[in-house]
Amino acid sequence: MRLFVTPASPWVRRVRVSILELGLEDRFEFVQTKWPHSWGTRTVAHPADFVEATPAQRIPALVTSDFSLTDSHSICDYINGELGGYRLLAREGAARWRALSDISVAGVIIEAQILRRAELLRSERERSTDFLGKMRERTLRCFAALEMRVPERNSVFDLAQITTAVACRYESWRYGDDWRDVAPKLAAWSDGVAERPSMKATEPAETPQS
Repeated sequence: MRLFVTPASPWVRRVRVSILELGLEDRFEFVQTKWPHSWGTRTVAHPADFVEATPAQRIPALVTSDFSLTDSHSICDYINGELGGYRLLAREGAARWRALSDISVAGVIIEAQILRRAELLRSERERSTDFLGKMRERTLRCFAALEMRVPERNSVFDLAQITTAVACRYESWRYGDDWRDVAPKLAAWSDGVAERPSMKATEPAETPQS
């Protein structure tokens, strides 16, 4: 299977951490994509195989012998269910819905982080400070919500925790540590899980532009 990736994307990191936690890395070919900073406002040129894999031209994108999946949620669902025996997310029952509750909030954080990044890639004349403020406020509200349900120590590092950890680490990497003031317990938890091999192997870095 081919997985199109980039080191800056929290959506990609979420998938890669899941793969590493399940010990499935030898099942995948990781294909590095390149993104000029104009991606935030314009369609950019990509190789034909990437465009075929993901008409939306978004990452991650997974290509198998039978189908392609073009977003993090469906890819994680496939990895967890078809390849991982539902070890990262319960197949049914209350545990599944509790995990999805946390995933939905952490996912909103990641969405807001990416939208904020795209807006910041505009020129200073074009960007909207109101929109940037809205995304920042949304992010902080969601971190405050997750502060109320910090995972228990030594609990299973499942998809909910992976998504939350990725959101926390991306915020610090891209925007700084203001979020820690509204979620100090979550920040301490994040610092702990950041030492996991899967997290250390996928620390974010700027995307190659050419």
